[in-house]
Amino acid sequence: MALGEAFVDRHIAEWGDRLGSGVYPYRRHWPSRLFHHAPLETALAIINDGHLRARSDPQRQQLQDVAAGGVIDNRQEAHGRVRLYFRPRTPTQFHIEGIRKAADCLYGANAHAPVLVMFVLDAKRVLTKQDVLFSDQNMQSLNAKTGNDEKFFGTIPFASVFHEGGIAGDHSIIASRCAEVLPASPLPLAEVLSSIWFRSEPERDSFLYKLGAAAAQWQSRCSVSDELKVFDKRFPFVADIGLSTEGVRFRLNHRYDIQNISIAIQVYNKQNQICINFRNENFTTYNKVQGRWLIKSTLQPDNYLVKVQIENHQAYESVIRLSDSLF
Repeated sequence: MALGEAFVDRHIAEWGDRLGSGVYPYRRHWPSRLFHHAPLETALAIINDGHLRARSDPQRQQLQDVAAGGVIDNRQEAHGRVRLYFRPRTPTQFHIEGIRKAADCLYGANAHAPVLVMFVLDAKRVLTKQDVLFSDQNMQSLNAKTGNDEKFFGTIPFASVFHEGGIAGDHSIIASRCAEVLPASPLPLAEVLSSIWFRSEPERDSFLYKLGAAAAQWQSRCSVSDELKVFDKRFPFVADIGLSTEGVRFRLNHRYDIQNISIAIQVYNKQNQICINFRNENFTTYNKVQGRWLIKSTLQPDNYLVKVQIENHQAYESVIRLSDSLF
């Protein structure tokens, strides 16, 4: 059973107004959208496939499974459906987003996404499809309830789903933040995708570089902005990077606790010769010039392949053009 268009329009309008007048007005953008996050390599596979697919879909390419083993096995009911959220920055995302040290990974070293990509979908187009289920919390919870009609949808506690800030001891709010939308698999991106969001321009550029020839088709959909506040940004990532005749300039997002990190940067010319090979196992991401750094090396105008690893995870890979105008 599908939700009616008028019903969905009222839901979006009501919650857009309520959230826009609150303490965190950026939330006004959430009700008209749905969210699906994926690690970089899985996001690339999704684009190449053209569909979002269920965990149990035999055609799903799961190149990096970041699900917590002890959690994903709790229940199987949602494994046959595509899993979307009503909001970004869910508790699930909180535990997997970002390049972490081993001690930061609550559910094991594999259960985190160094570079996380956010697919933002048109809520009305999804919610009015046939055969869509909804849950009032994370489907891995044994307490999660599901339904597929307007009556059940009206019982979902959206004040808690969209909640930001402290919970004053009410842990039901955390559970509600993971309420899900569960359309049938596969879900064609062409029918529902609004945009693809990234934490920084370098992460967007890495995504487009790895897409290869398909990049031109998707570039206009790729956004870097805090307008929706879809990322937590608690861990390091490449915030910006560029080349000059003096070397490679870059800035990293620092960890929430300002700990030093391991970093490696390689720059290759068109002959695949390495021009810069920098590594520091105890690198500080913050300094007196807002964390901007220069690794010095004389470079000539040309195209260069630049790779960055943070904590031995790939953080950036793309070609950067150093032009004469940078002299």
